[in-house]
Amino acid sequence: MRLDTYKLCGAAMLCAVAIFLLRHIKKEFEVPLTVAGGLLLTVAAFGMGKPIFDYISDLMSSSPVIGEAAGVLIRVIGIAVITRISADICREMGAANVASSLETVAKFEIILLSLPLVSAILESVRALFSEAGL
Repeated sequence: MRLDTYKLCGAAMLCAVAIFLLRHIKKEFEVPLTVAGGLLLTVAAFGMGKPIFDYISDLMSSSPVIGEAAGVLIRVIGIAVITRISADICREMGAANVASSLETVAKFEIILLSLPLVSAILESVRALFSEAGL
């Protein structure tokens, strides 16, 4: 994995230098190159994350409770990654307020997705306390 990270860092630096140079030569290529570089690195990052998703998939098949939690985890990670990428693109294009609003909405969605999980955990704790006579 380390070698992949070095390659991605090198690609990011090349993209940054190209953007810097094009900013002074042809300004209209700056945004498309920025978006293309960001998408390329994101796709590569998802490829590096495959072992993580394989592990979570194995967890999901081991038990229904763990499967539900792992499903929520996958959705939360997806929302966080997509929101971060979208917010960064918005900021790059000068729409910082839109990016901040998007991040706030995503945080609320993550909380809403997590509520059933939090409820199940609290119910388990309540059951343990009642069994212990507390």
